[in-house]
Amino acid sequence: MRAWTLNSAGLTLSPSHPLPSAGAASSTSPSATTPPTITGNNLLLKIAHASLNPVDLHILRLFPHWLPFRRNPTPGFDFCGRVVSAGPGVDANEFTVGDVVSGALGAADVFWGKGSLAEYLLVSSSLVAKKPKTWGAGGKEVTGQEAVGLFGIAGQTAVLMTQTAGVSSAADWKGKKCLVNGASGGVGNILTQILKGKGAEVWGTTGSAEGEELVTRCGGKVVNYKTHNPVTEHLGRLFGEEKLDFVFDCAGSQEMFTKSPGYLKTEGKFISIVGGASQGVVPYIRNKLRPVWLGGTPRAFELLLLIPGKKTVREVGMLVEEGVIERGVVDGVWEMEELVKAYERLGSGRAKGKVVVRVSE
Repeated sequence: MRAWTLNSAGLTLSPSHPLPSAGAASSTSPSATTPPTITGNNLLLKIAHASLNPVDLHILRLFPHWLPFRRNPTPGFDFCGRVVSAGPGVDANEFTVGDVVSGALGAADVFWGKGSLAEYLLVSSSLVAKKPKTWGAGGKEVTGQEAVGLFGIAGQTAVLMTQTAGVSSAADWKGKKCLVNGASGGVGNILTQILKGKGAEVWGTTGSAEGEELVTRCGGKVVNYKTHNPVTEHLGRLFGEEKLDFVFDCAGSQEMFTKSPGYLKTEGKFISIVGGASQGVVPYIRNKLRPVWLGGTPRAFELLLLIPGKKTVREVGMLVEEGVIERGVVDGVWEMEELVKAYERLGSGRAKGKVVVRVSE
Protein backbone atom coordinates (compact mmCIF):
# COMPACT_ATOMS: atom_id res chain seq x y z
CA MET A 1 0.00 0.00 0.00
CA ARG A 2 0.96 3.66 -0.25
CA ALA A 3 1.73 5.35 3.05
CA TRP A 4 3.60 8.41 4.23
CA THR A 5 6.47 7.84 6.64
CA LEU A 6 8.72 10.27 8.50
CA ASN A 7 12.42 9.96 7.76
CA SER A 8 13.73 13.34 8.98
CA ALA A 9 13.30 15.48 12.07
CA GLY A 10 10.93 18.41 12.48
CA LEU A 11 8.47 19.60 9.86
CA THR A 12 10.31 18.81 6.63
CA LEU A 13 8.30 15.66 5.76
CA SER A 14 10.10 15.09 2.47
CA PRO A 15 9.80 11.57 1.08
CA SER A 16 13.15 9.97 0.29
CA HIS A 17 11.85 9.07 -3.16
CA PRO A 18 8.72 9.95 -5.18
CA LEU A 19 5.47 8.59 -3.86
CA PRO A 20 4.19 5.91 -6.27
CA SER A 21 0.96 6.65 -8.06
CA ALA A 22 -2.22 4.87 -7.06
CA GLY A 23 -2.32 1.29 -8.30
CA ALA A 24 1.30 1.28 -9.49
CA ALA A 25 3.43 -1.69 -8.50
CA SER A 26 6.42 -0.79 -6.36
CA SER A 27 9.88 -2.04 -7.29
CA THR A 28 10.54 -2.89 -3.64
CA SER A 29 7.32 -4.69 -2.76
CA PRO A 30 5.01 -7.15 -4.50
CA SER A 31 2.03 -5.82 -6.42
CA ALA A 32 -0.27 -8.21 -4.56
CA THR A 33 -0.13 -9.56 -1.02
CA THR A 34 -2.11 -11.97 1.13
CA PRO A 35 -4.68 -10.05 3.21
CA PRO A 36 -3.89 -10.09 6.92
CA THR A 37 -5.89 -12.15 9.40
CA ILE A 38 -8.06 -9.79 11.46
CA THR A 39 -8.41 -10.70 15.13
CA GLY A 40 -10.53 -9.58 18.08
CA ASN A 41 -12.80 -6.58 17.62
CA ASN A 42 -10.58 -4.97 14.98
CA LEU A 43 -11.60 -3.62 11.60
CA LEU A 44 -9.43 -3.39 8.50
CA LEU A 45 -10.27 -0.17 6.67
CA LYS A 46 -9.42 1.12 3.25
CA ILE A 47 -8.85 4.81 3.97
CA ALA A 48 -10.43 7.38 1.68
CA HIS A 49 -9.67 10.56 3.64
CA ALA A 50 -7.47 11.67 6.51
CA SER A 51 -7.42 15.09 8.14
CA LEU A 52 -4.68 16.99 9.95
CA ASN A 53 -4.65 18.48 13.45
CA PRO A 54 -2.37 20.88 15.33
CA VAL A 55 -1.31 17.98 17.57
CA ASP A 56 0.28 16.39 14.48
CA LEU A 57 2.73 19.29 14.35
CA HIS A 58 3.62 18.83 18.02
CA ILE A 59 4.35 15.15 17.47
CA LEU A 60 6.54 15.92 14.46
CA ARG A 61 8.54 18.40 16.53
CA LEU A 62 8.82 16.48 19.79
CA PHE A 63 9.20 12.78 19.04
CA PRO A 64 12.20 11.49 17.05
CA HIS A 65 11.39 9.37 14.03
CA TRP A 66 14.42 7.10 14.57
CA LEU A 67 13.44 5.50 17.89
CA PRO A 68 13.56 1.67 17.60
CA PHE A 69 9.82 1.33 18.25
CA ARG A 70 9.00 4.32 16.04
CA ARG A 71 11.30 3.94 13.08
CA ASN A 72 9.81 5.52 9.93
CA PRO A 73 6.43 6.16 11.59
CA THR A 74 3.27 7.07 9.70
CA PRO A 75 1.60 10.29 10.97
CA GLY A 76 -2.07 11.16 11.24
CA PHE A 77 -4.97 10.68 13.68
CA ASP A 78 -8.21 11.20 11.75
CA PHE A 79 -9.60 8.80 9.17
CA CYS A 80 -12.64 7.97 7.09
CA GLY A 81 -12.76 4.72 5.14
CA ARG A 82 -14.62 1.59 4.15
CA VAL A 83 -14.60 -1.67 6.15
CA VAL A 84 -12.92 -4.40 4.09
CA SER A 85 -12.61 -7.03 6.83
CA ALA A 86 -13.75 -7.51 10.43
CA GLY A 87 -12.43 -9.59 13.31
CA PRO A 88 -14.53 -12.30 15.01
CA GLY A 89 -15.17 -10.07 18.01
CA VAL A 90 -16.93 -7.36 15.99
CA ASP A 91 -20.69 -7.18 16.47
CA ALA A 92 -22.18 -7.76 13.01
CA ASN A 93 -25.19 -5.66 14.01
CA GLU A 94 -22.84 -2.68 14.39
CA PHE A 95 -20.35 -3.06 11.52
CA THR A 96 -20.19 -5.16 8.38
CA VAL A 97 -17.95 -5.22 5.33
CA GLY A 98 -18.76 -2.24 3.12
CA ASP A 99 -19.73 0.17 5.90
CA VAL A 100 -18.16 3.64 5.71
CA VAL A 101 -16.83 4.63 9.13
CA SER A 102 -14.86 7.50 10.67
CA GLY A 103 -12.93 8.15 13.84
CA ALA A 104 -9.56 8.99 15.35
CA LEU A 105 -6.64 6.92 16.55
CA GLY A 106 -5.40 7.23 20.11
CA ALA A 107 -2.17 9.03 20.98
CA ALA A 108 -0.40 5.75 21.80
CA ASP A 109 -1.09 4.38 18.31
CA VAL A 110 0.35 7.44 16.59
CA PHE A 111 3.27 7.70 19.02
CA TRP A 112 4.28 4.15 18.12
CA GLY A 113 4.05 5.01 14.44
CA LYS A 114 0.63 3.73 13.38
CA GLY A 115 -1.00 6.70 11.64
CA SER A 116 -3.92 7.29 9.31
CA LEU A 117 -1.98 8.58 6.28
CA ALA A 118 -1.95 5.14 4.70
CA GLU A 119 -4.23 3.32 2.29
CA TYR A 120 -5.12 0.62 4.83
CA LEU A 121 -5.52 0.89 8.58
CA LEU A 122 -6.22 -1.70 11.28
CA VAL A 123 -8.28 -0.11 14.05
CA SER A 124 -10.41 -1.16 17.03
CA SER A 125 -14.13 -0.98 16.32
CA SER A 126 -14.51 0.94 19.61
CA LEU A 127 -12.83 3.96 17.97
CA VAL A 128 -15.19 4.34 15.01
CA ALA A 129 -18.76 5.28 14.14
CA LYS A 130 -20.70 4.81 10.93
CA LYS A 131 -20.80 7.86 8.71
CA PRO A 132 -24.38 9.18 8.64
CA LYS A 133 -25.79 9.41 5.14
CA THR A 134 -27.42 12.83 5.55
CA TRP A 135 -27.34 15.93 7.74
CA GLY A 136 -30.36 15.51 10.00
CA ALA A 137 -33.60 15.14 8.10
CA GLY A 138 -32.61 17.62 5.42
CA GLY A 139 -31.48 15.01 2.91
CA LYS A 140 -28.11 16.60 2.08
CA GLU A 141 -25.36 13.98 1.86
CA VAL A 142 -22.56 13.84 4.44
CA THR A 143 -19.37 13.39 2.40
CA GLY A 144 -16.25 11.56 3.52
CA GLN A 145 -14.18 14.73 3.49
CA GLU A 146 -16.70 16.35 5.84
CA ALA A 147 -16.99 13.31 8.11
CA VAL A 148 -13.25 12.85 8.63
CA GLY A 149 -12.96 16.09 10.58
CA LEU A 150 -16.24 15.75 12.44
CA PHE A 151 -15.55 12.26 13.76
CA GLY A 152 -11.84 12.86 14.25
CA ILE A 153 -9.95 14.84 16.88
CA ALA A 154 -11.79 18.12 16.18
CA GLY A 155 -15.35 16.83 16.46
CA GLN A 156 -14.66 14.62 19.45
CA THR A 157 -12.85 17.47 21.21
CA ALA A 158 -15.82 19.78 20.64
CA VAL A 159 -18.11 17.17 22.20
CA LEU A 160 -15.75 16.74 25.16
CA MET A 161 -15.71 20.50 25.75
CA THR A 162 -19.49 20.63 26.01
CA GLN A 163 -19.47 17.63 28.34
CA THR A 164 -16.86 19.30 30.55
CA ALA A 165 -19.13 22.33 30.94
CA GLY A 166 -21.21 20.14 33.27
CA VAL A 167 -24.61 21.17 31.90
CA SER A 168 -26.79 18.18 32.67
CA SER A 169 -29.50 18.40 30.01
CA ALA A 170 -30.34 19.99 26.69
CA ALA A 171 -32.99 22.11 28.41
CA ASP A 172 -30.36 23.57 30.72
CA TRP A 173 -28.33 24.88 27.76
CA LYS A 174 -31.18 27.20 26.79
CA GLY A 175 -30.03 30.78 27.19
CA LYS A 176 -26.50 29.99 28.37
CA LYS A 177 -24.10 32.69 27.19
CA CYS A 178 -20.95 31.22 25.63
CA LEU A 179 -17.84 32.59 23.95
CA VAL A 180 -15.80 30.39 21.59
CA ASN A 181 -12.28 31.76 21.13
CA GLY A 182 -11.07 30.61 17.71
CA ALA A 183 -14.56 29.89 16.39
CA SER A 184 -13.50 29.66 12.74
CA GLY A 185 -10.95 26.88 13.37
CA GLY A 186 -11.35 23.11 13.12
CA VAL A 187 -12.68 22.59 16.65
CA GLY A 188 -14.27 26.01 17.06
CA ASN A 189 -16.71 25.84 14.16
CA ILE A 190 -18.03 22.44 15.30
CA LEU A 191 -18.30 23.59 18.91
CA THR A 192 -20.19 26.72 17.81
CA GLN A 193 -22.72 24.56 15.97
CA ILE A 194 -23.20 22.21 18.94
CA LEU A 195 -23.72 25.04 21.43
CA LYS A 196 -26.11 26.86 19.10
CA GLY A 197 -27.98 23.62 18.36
CA LYS A 198 -28.44 23.01 22.09
CA GLY A 199 -30.01 26.44 22.52
CA ALA A 200 -27.13 28.49 23.90
CA GLU A 201 -26.29 32.07 22.86
CA VAL A 202 -22.90 31.88 21.16
CA TRP A 203 -20.29 34.50 20.32
CA GLY A 204 -17.19 33.52 18.36
CA THR A 205 -13.87 35.28 17.90
CA THR A 206 -12.17 35.46 14.54
CA GLY A 207 -9.82 37.85 12.74
CA SER A 208 -10.90 37.95 9.10
CA ALA A 209 -13.89 38.59 6.88
CA GLU A 210 -13.82 34.94 5.81
CA GLY A 211 -13.84 33.89 9.45
CA GLU A 212 -16.74 36.22 10.21
CA GLU A 213 -18.81 34.63 7.44
CA LEU A 214 -18.01 31.13 8.76
CA VAL A 215 -18.88 31.97 12.37
CA THR A 216 -22.18 33.43 11.22
CA ARG A 217 -22.98 30.33 9.12
CA CYS A 218 -22.32 28.14 12.16
CA GLY A 219 -24.79 30.13 14.25
CA GLY A 220 -22.49 32.42 16.23
CA LYS A 221 -22.33 36.17 16.72
CA VAL A 222 -19.01 37.60 15.57
CA VAL A 223 -16.34 39.19 17.74
CA ASN A 224 -13.48 40.32 15.49
CA TYR A 225 -10.34 40.51 17.61
CA LYS A 226 -8.58 42.67 15.01
CA THR A 227 -11.35 45.25 14.91
CA HIS A 228 -11.61 45.23 18.71
CA ASN A 229 -8.03 45.27 19.98
CA PRO A 230 -7.41 44.39 22.75
CA VAL A 231 -10.35 42.02 22.53
CA THR A 232 -10.48 41.51 26.31
CA GLU A 233 -11.44 45.15 26.81
CA HIS A 234 -14.20 44.79 24.22
CA LEU A 235 -15.48 41.67 25.97
CA GLY A 236 -15.56 43.59 29.24
CA ARG A 237 -17.74 46.25 27.64
CA LEU A 238 -19.92 43.69 25.84
CA PHE A 239 -20.53 41.41 28.83
CA GLY A 240 -19.84 43.67 31.79
CA GLU A 241 -23.51 43.76 32.83
CA GLU A 242 -24.64 40.27 31.81
CA LYS A 243 -21.58 38.06 32.00
CA LEU A 244 -20.80 34.84 30.18
CA ASP A 245 -21.48 31.38 31.57
CA PHE A 246 -18.62 29.76 29.66
CA VAL A 247 -15.53 30.68 27.69
CA PHE A 248 -14.29 27.89 25.40
CA ASP A 249 -10.72 28.59 24.32
CA CYS A 250 -9.79 26.79 21.09
CA ALA A 251 -6.99 29.19 20.13
CA GLY A 252 -4.93 29.63 23.29
CA SER A 253 -5.01 32.99 25.09
CA GLN A 254 -3.58 33.42 28.55
CA GLU A 255 -4.74 37.04 28.63
CA MET A 256 -8.31 35.99 27.91
CA PHE A 257 -8.29 33.84 31.05
CA THR A 258 -6.43 36.36 33.22
CA LYS A 259 -8.91 39.12 32.33
CA SER A 260 -11.95 36.79 32.44
CA PRO A 261 -13.41 38.17 35.73
CA GLY A 262 -14.45 41.19 33.67
CA TYR A 263 -16.81 39.13 31.47
CA LEU A 264 -17.14 35.61 32.96
CA LYS A 265 -19.52 34.89 35.84
CA THR A 266 -18.05 34.05 39.23
CA GLU A 267 -19.41 30.50 38.91
CA GLY A 268 -18.54 30.34 35.19
CA LYS A 269 -15.93 28.07 33.60
CA PHE A 270 -13.01 28.77 31.29
CA ILE A 271 -12.40 25.59 29.26
CA SER A 272 -9.24 25.35 27.13
CA ILE A 273 -7.74 22.78 24.78
CA VAL A 274 -4.44 24.59 24.11
CA GLY A 275 -1.49 23.46 26.23
CA GLY A 276 1.20 25.58 24.57
CA ALA A 277 4.89 24.73 24.36
CA SER A 278 4.83 22.93 27.73
CA GLN A 279 2.04 20.64 26.48
CA GLY A 280 -0.28 21.87 29.22
CA VAL A 281 2.00 21.75 32.26
CA VAL A 282 2.52 25.52 32.61
CA PRO A 283 -1.11 26.62 32.04
CA TYR A 284 -2.39 23.85 34.34
CA ILE A 285 -0.16 24.96 37.22
CA ARG A 286 -0.63 28.69 36.59
CA ASN A 287 -4.36 28.70 35.98
CA LYS A 288 -5.78 25.75 37.90
CA LEU A 289 -3.42 25.11 40.83
CA ARG A 290 -2.22 28.61 41.72
CA PRO A 291 -4.41 30.09 44.48
CA VAL A 292 -5.86 33.57 44.23
CA TRP A 293 -3.71 34.86 47.10
CA LEU A 294 -0.63 34.01 44.99
CA GLY A 295 -1.95 35.87 41.96
CA GLY A 296 -4.27 33.24 40.53
CA THR A 297 -7.38 34.21 38.56
CA PRO A 298 -10.61 33.66 40.55
CA ARG A 299 -12.37 31.62 37.89
CA ALA A 300 -12.64 27.85 37.27
CA PHE A 301 -10.14 26.65 34.66
CA GLU A 302 -10.21 23.31 32.82
CA LEU A 303 -7.55 22.08 30.41
CA LEU A 304 -8.68 19.12 28.31
CA LEU A 305 -6.82 16.21 26.76
CA LEU A 306 -8.92 14.12 24.40
CA ILE A 307 -8.71 10.34 24.53
CA PRO A 308 -10.68 9.21 21.44
CA GLY A 309 -13.25 6.58 22.26
CA LYS A 310 -16.63 5.05 21.68
CA LYS A 311 -18.61 7.52 23.79
CA THR A 312 -17.38 10.67 22.07
CA VAL A 313 -17.28 9.38 18.48
CA ARG A 314 -20.83 7.99 18.72
CA GLU A 315 -22.01 11.27 20.28
CA VAL A 316 -20.76 13.10 17.18
CA GLY A 317 -22.80 10.76 14.99
CA MET A 318 -25.92 11.33 17.06
CA LEU A 319 -25.52 15.12 16.84
CA VAL A 320 -25.17 14.92 13.05
CA GLU A 321 -28.22 12.68 12.71
CA GLU A 322 -30.27 14.99 14.94
CA GLY A 323 -29.23 18.04 12.90
CA VAL A 324 -27.49 19.74 15.83
CA ILE A 325 -24.31 19.71 13.74
CA GLU A 326 -25.38 20.95 10.32
CA ARG A 327 -22.15 21.04 8.35
CA GLY A 328 -18.57 19.89 8.21
CA VAL A 329 -16.32 22.80 7.34
CA VAL A 330 -13.43 21.86 5.04
CA ASP A 331 -10.65 24.38 4.43
CA GLY A 332 -9.36 22.40 1.46
CA VAL A 333 -8.65 18.91 0.14
CA TRP A 334 -5.09 17.95 -0.80
CA GLU A 335 -4.10 14.85 -2.73
CA MET A 336 -1.92 12.21 -1.05
CA GLU A 337 1.13 13.49 -2.94
CA GLU A 338 0.51 17.02 -1.60
CA LEU A 339 0.82 16.21 2.10
CA VAL A 340 3.70 18.64 2.68
CA LYS A 341 1.57 21.49 1.28
CA ALA A 342 -1.32 20.39 3.50
CA TYR A 343 0.89 20.55 6.60
CA GLU A 344 2.13 23.97 5.53
CA ARG A 345 -1.48 25.16 5.35
CA LEU A 346 -2.18 23.74 8.80
CA GLY A 347 0.94 25.36 10.23
CA SER A 348 0.06 28.76 8.75
CA GLY A 349 -2.73 29.22 11.28
CA ARG A 350 -5.00 30.54 8.52
CA ALA A 351 -7.03 27.40 7.86
CA LYS A 352 -10.79 27.84 8.19
CA GLY A 353 -12.13 24.40 9.03
CA LYS A 354 -10.34 21.12 8.44
CA VAL A 355 -7.29 20.45 6.27
CA VAL A 356 -8.15 17.15 4.52
CA VAL A 357 -5.98 14.72 2.56
CA ARG A 358 -7.51 12.40 -0.04
CA VAL A 359 -5.72 9.09 0.56
CA SER A 360 -7.52 6.95 -2.03
CA GLU A 361 -10.74 6.78 -4.00
